[in-house]
Amino acid sequence: MKQLLASILIVGLVCGCHTTRTATVPAAPHIRVLTYNVNWGGARPDLAAEIIQRSGAEIVCLQETTPQWAEYLRQALGRDYQFTQFRDSRNRMGGGLGFLAKVPAHEVAYVPSETGWFDGWIMGFETAIGPVQVINVHLRPPISDSGSWVSGYLTTGDDRRLEMEKFYQARAPQTPALVLGDFNDGESSAVARWLQGQGLSDALPQFDRYSPTWQWETSVVTLKRRMDHIFYTPELGCAAARVITAGASDHFPVEAIFTKAR
Repeated sequence: MKQLLASILIVGLVCGCHTTRTATVPAAPHIRVLTYNVNWGGARPDLAAEIIQRSGAEIVCLQETTPQWAEYLRQALGRDYQFTQFRDSRNRMGGGLGFLAKVPAHEVAYVPSETGWFDGWIMGFETAIGPVQVINVHLRPPISDSGSWVSGYLTTGDDRRLEMEKFYQARAPQTPALVLGDFNDGESSAVARWLQGQGLSDALPQFDRYSPTWQWETSVVTLKRRMDHIFYTPELGCAAARVITAGASDHFPVEAIFTKAR
């Protein structure tokens, strides 16, 4: 009887666990994508360039870029990335967006913010797995209109969802899509649930459920959250995703590998 109960307990524990998938680099055609909030304050652009170059990503999406960042990265990575485009925010510092790519690209839409925060940018790419569009976002920070991070953390989630709805509507509906960037929110947030409701999947938690993508050291404690995400539509399959714990930004790069869905 004791052995039976022990067996039942073990089976229950195993069935109750949500294991992660094993990351692979498929032999089939695939693309590697990287998203990185570089920190507009200029935190070691040389380290950021080194991370991007070593990743080998065909498509790189950047947030919080500035004209200074754009100039540096073009000089440092222009040989590796034939396509480099940057847009500055008209509303706020830290709202710039950038794309680097080793594959042909064209703009689908640039979507100005209606909230006074950051814009969204959609670019189409011709890749080894066919046409793919990438929606690069930097959603509203969890800060209230009066400047409070405490009340902002509790009250601004719907604003990020509404921003995402507008950006997502500007895509080309028939083309497989990635939605990625700095969401300023977690995996169970309103914006993440909305994307899942549209049929998209979140890449990172399939392979890594815990690693933070953002951290901030205070005199008392180091704050950590998972705020950077890569979502993808059902036409795509995800073979790997990871957080690259490197660089001098308060955010870490997030990378994923995609194939055509089986």
